[in-house]
Amino acid sequence: MKRKFKACLSMSLLLLAAQACNSGNPTQTHNTTTVEEVDKNSLPGTYEYVGNGDTIRLDLNAKQDSVFGQLLYALGEKDRNVGDFKGHVKGGQLIGEYYFMSEGVNSVRDMIFNVTNEGLIEGYGEVEERDGGFRFLDTSKLKFDHGMLLEKK
Repeated sequence: MKRKFKACLSMSLLLLAAQACNSGNPTQTHNTTTVEEVDKNSLPGTYEYVGNGDTIRLDLNAKQDSVFGQLLYALGEKDRNVGDFKGHVKGGQLIGEYYFMSEGVNSVRDMIFNVTNEGLIEGYGEVEERDGGFRFLDTSKLKFDHGMLLEKK
């Protein structure tokens, strides 16, 4: 259990570190206004962020009411995680779970992306371990300001 928590905590800390690195970078200006209503059929494709030695890539598909795909995190000098994202669209957000293996342990964590005209921005916030995974404590307090926009390719 402690390994799972460390893996989730590491991911959150990496996002915060990336935000700090990007905060002084004036060349990264994106129109990141969240789309109010998303047509899930417009989402399939590859979304990617590459910068500061980090890569995040989501290959997204849609079928009926579900949105799913393979998600890759290769953040700096940390472990590389590849797993499956499974979720749905609600309003202007992509809401789901990320199933992955970290340090030889199967893990799952909540994920919420704001959908913008340019791509996806992952939300981050406090989590706790419950119901077999890492769950957000309060989704209304998520932050989407780390600057790591996954642009649609």
